[in-house]
Amino acid sequence: MLQQIRDKITGWFASVFLGAIAIVFIFWGIQFESSVNVAAAKVNGEKIPVESVRSAWQDRQTELQQELRDELPPDVVKAEQQRLLENFIRRELLLQRASRLGYRVSDQELAQALAAIQGLQVDGQFSRDRYAALLRSQGRTEADFEAEFRRDLEIRQLQNAIAGSAFVLPGEFDRRVKIMGETRDVQMLLLPVAGFAAGVAVTDEQIAKRYEERKADFQTPETVNLQYVQLNLADVAAQVEVTEEGLRAFYDQVAAERYTTTERRRARHILVESGSDDAAAKAKADKLAAEAKGGADFAALASANSDDPGSKGQGGDLGWATRDSFVAPFADALFAMKTGEISGPVKTQFGYHIIKLEAVEAGSQRPFDEVRGELEADYRRDQAQSAFYERSQALADEAFAALSELDSVAQKFGLELRTVEGFTRQGGGALGADRKLIDAVFSDEVLVERQNSPALNLGEDSVVVVRVTDHKTPAPRALEEVRGEIEAALRNEAAGKAAEAAAKAAAGQLAAGADIAELGKTINAQPTGVMTFSRNAEALPPELIKAVYAVPAPAAGQVATGTASLADGNAVAFVVKAVRPGTVPAGQESQIADVLRQAGGQQGLIEFSAYVGELERNAKITRNAQVFD
Repeated sequence: MLQQIRDKITGWFASVFLGAIAIVFIFWGIQFESSVNVAAAKVNGEKIPVESVRSAWQDRQTELQQELRDELPPDVVKAEQQRLLENFIRRELLLQRASRLGYRVSDQELAQALAAIQGLQVDGQFSRDRYAALLRSQGRTEADFEAEFRRDLEIRQLQNAIAGSAFVLPGEFDRRVKIMGETRDVQMLLLPVAGFAAGVAVTDEQIAKRYEERKADFQTPETVNLQYVQLNLADVAAQVEVTEEGLRAFYDQVAAERYTTTERRRARHILVESGSDDAAAKAKADKLAAEAKGGADFAALASANSDDPGSKGQGGDLGWATRDSFVAPFADALFAMKTGEISGPVKTQFGYHIIKLEAVEAGSQRPFDEVRGELEADYRRDQAQSAFYERSQALADEAFAALSELDSVAQKFGLELRTVEGFTRQGGGALGADRKLIDAVFSDEVLVERQNSPALNLGEDSVVVVRVTDHKTPAPRALEEVRGEIEAALRNEAAGKAAEAAAKAAAGQLAAGADIAELGKTINAQPTGVMTFSRNAEALPPELIKAVYAVPAPAAGQVATGTASLADGNAVAFVVKAVRPGTVPAGQESQIADVLRQAGGQQGLIEFSAYVGELERNAKITRNAQVFD
């Protein structure tokens, strides 16, 4: 697909290019189409492979389990599966529309997009071994990835075209400024939940009832004891033998891309566009070239005559650039010139160029002795990556062969046989809470059949194999054991409700005209001073800000009141005394630009969402109800 680019891209750019592919694959989880005939859905006759959707669901399921740290509720599973399938459908609709409208991504654009992404790196340097290992482990090819990523970029072009054309009318802009910048003067009464706890009585009957209603909440956690062996990249790196011969061979291999600077040249040019009359353009270029070679001020000629708007204002100055920054005829001429020489006219697809070479910065290569220290670190790391991958594969094979014991595996690889006790479905101990590891530990093969797990990656530089040595299932805790927990929970709930009721009563009195200071004395609550609220105040609880802005603005000469229940159980009664619409101070163009940019961006998203909705309404879509079965 991109063989020509791969042939031409070398050096540091190749590292970034390949690193970009790897990092996109790891973190974005791009799915590749399958050749299976079963479709998860059909969109205007085009099939969405069921395996692509199921694979994406496995990844999403892992993410959700990590977030919730528990089994997924059925309603969450159903909603997430539906959302995932709809995303695949929308993507296919957008791909079809982008293709129909002629959006295309060139090889150069694809390369630039990939190069802009942080690659798989070790200490700031891309590791080809890590990238290769990743693709091999997943059975992926560069060609497949490039094709899929190209499609995503075509969708991005379409989205940018629609969202980028969105605009906000002056009235909408004014309204947004007033709403988003609105401030409110508020005075509050805080009613701490602790002040109501003493008046709460919790009976044995209530405790017993709660225990029976929520027995599942009062169980010992399911735990396992584990044995495991762990292979770390750092340990492998420490064993790498560095020889002078190997180091010099490595230098010869990487010097061109790591320790060599490319020749740069600084030039000026005058561009005469060909337009519809090439002969006239050539004649004009010849005349300007003669004047320049005759001693005329080149910068002045460029400023007065060049058709290149990018450099005309700088007297034709193109700045420092390497050979590959220019099209071939221009580059060939420039890099054959001597400093101070004027050449041309040179014909390119842009027109005729008169070129003056201002200065040359020669390329250079740092010698072996100068870079030996950093070269050795790179060499050790490079060799360690290869050895780490090979040992990881060997470890996986040996653990599989051993089946249900790790002693022989540990001895063969010289690894310590370690243990973790009390490992739960939320993780624990030195192994942490990696979801892939947790899923493997509690799989039937490892948990029930007591087999060794597959070799599992922990982060980027570590591989473990685990086995279960003991399993304790959840067991009910006796009522007496959890009585204190239940009583405290019931007391806090009742106190919170009492605080909330007291806040509502206080708000009613404030609305009737009660003085907040006097009311505070009556109900033993200390009023705050008048505080100015804004919608984005980070120091205030979000539930309080939401409640304050949910209250209608008070009429002139009056106040508005409300209440809020805070996350910590405390309650608040408040008075909104004044409301001021947001404004942009005169002369603050940067603020106006920020608001317009934000408003335009939000409007663009709205319009793009509507665009996708219209595509869905006009498309013929068939969904497979059994896609996740």
